[in-house]
Amino acid sequence: MLLATGCASLPPPKDGGTPAGYREIRNEPHYRLALRPGEAAWPLPPLFRLPQATVSEGAIGTGITPEQAAVVATHAARSMCLALAPWMQWTTAEEGGRILLQVQRIGASNSELAATSAVLDALVPGPFRLPAGLGTLEVNTRVEDAAGASVLDVRWARGANPLIHRARVSTIGDAWELAPSNARDLVAELAPLKLARQPDPVRKANVAACDERFGRVSVAGRAASMFVPFSPEAIDPSDDTPEPTPAPQP
Repeated sequence: MLLATGCASLPPPKDGGTPAGYREIRNEPHYRLALRPGEAAWPLPPLFRLPQATVSEGAIGTGITPEQAAVVATHAARSMCLALAPWMQWTTAEEGGRILLQVQRIGASNSELAATSAVLDALVPGPFRLPAGLGTLEVNTRVEDAAGASVLDVRWARGANPLIHRARVSTIGDAWELAPSNARDLVAELAPLKLARQPDPVRKANVAACDERFGRVSVAGRAASMFVPFSPEAIDPSDDTPEPTPAPQP
């Protein structure tokens, strides 16, 4: 009950609801997850190109710049890359399957309230954040095989929780914090496939490929964020700016 208290509510889906063929896993005011199995089987061997993230038209909330939206999109792709590294074999060649992420909505955080929460968090025992001015993130993900056929389509959206998502002084603070949850939820839904873990050399090569493509978030910055609410822009090395793209039809 505490975890659900004060969560940021999600706006209605852009297309008005869950399209036919999707199975709803969660449908709550602050958390939505739906899956649609594709016509293609999981590729074996699991050779995939590195995840790609784009920002759809109309996805950027008030007070958020295209450059900030790019930081969120890149962090979503980075998180997916690292979360799937134990089960994939990433390749930089134009072959293999694809993981395509499209950011559908970035709900802005109130950076002033986040700053106030950070000060109170330093004074109040235990995690503390004002349950107001929280941001949201919505991402659609498509897993394709090498021929471009759908393996899995995922629709995911979540609002920040004041107890588990740290306040950051930025309008994209919550969206950036939420991005890894999208990756973790997709990995959890792949569990029934019982994918074989890759050998250590492959996993290490995968992580290195993720770091080279997306950069590594500053470890020192993350540690310092326990005491100072650094913005994502200050600790995320992303310098890509994905162009807004039209949202794909379900």
